[in-house]
Amino acid sequence: MRRIVLQFVLCFLLQTTAAIPQQAASQKEVPSKAGDDAVTFVSRVLGDTEDVWDRVLREGGRTYEKPKLVLFSGATHTACGLGESIAGPFYCPRDRKIYLDLGFFRELREEYKAPGAFAQAYVIAHEVGHHIQNVLGIEARVQELQALAQKRGDQITVNLLSVRIELQADCLAGLWAFRTNQMNMRLEPGDIESGLNAAAQIGDDTLQKRTQGIAVPETFSHGSAEQRMRWFRNGLESGRLSACDTFSAKTL
Repeated sequence: MRRIVLQFVLCFLLQTTAAIPQQAASQKEVPSKAGDDAVTFVSRVLGDTEDVWDRVLREGGRTYEKPKLVLFSGATHTACGLGESIAGPFYCPRDRKIYLDLGFFRELREEYKAPGAFAQAYVIAHEVGHHIQNVLGIEARVQELQALAQKRGDQITVNLLSVRIELQADCLAGLWAFRTNQMNMRLEPGDIESGLNAAAQIGDDTLQKRTQGIAVPETFSHGSAEQRMRWFRNGLESGRLSACDTFSAKTL
């Protein structure tokens, strides 16, 4: 596992030193009720992420390839297969789109006990974090490593790599929060606590205890509540990409 992680870190460093070609601007595919408050909110948050990541990547001599946003209800076809609301918000690296059923925000508030606009913004920023990983080549490299581990029957390594990439997306969401507040003064009292609570409520241990009464760490795919909060805070307090290298971290 140590060799796999070191190989990934080398790949990460090589990827982040290269310029990225420019593609088309983002396109938001939204329901007919485009004036709905939720749609307006999601569009604003996505716009903020575009402003932040455009600046962050330009600081490193790169160009930001903006994702597309698809709002859907129930289920939708994606380049990654059938997307269903029950799975929650997700990012498809093949078509570079973020898929979101707005009903998830109600679930986040009522079922996951994570109310507040910033909790919702954190969820969106986390999915945009996956897009950043795709842009930088991290997503593809992790998939390669997971495929190799899968062939060896090493599910523990597959899960660990999944946890590391999810925690990195949490850290990138925190980085976004730091930068968007720096640029636009977006954060309000209670926002940070709201974001940290959301991270905790969707931690693998929290979800497993809620559904099966016990947490099984070796089956985690996103990280524990404590881990998710810690990495979100890492990005939030530093505002730096280097603070989000979960793959060389000895302790998650």
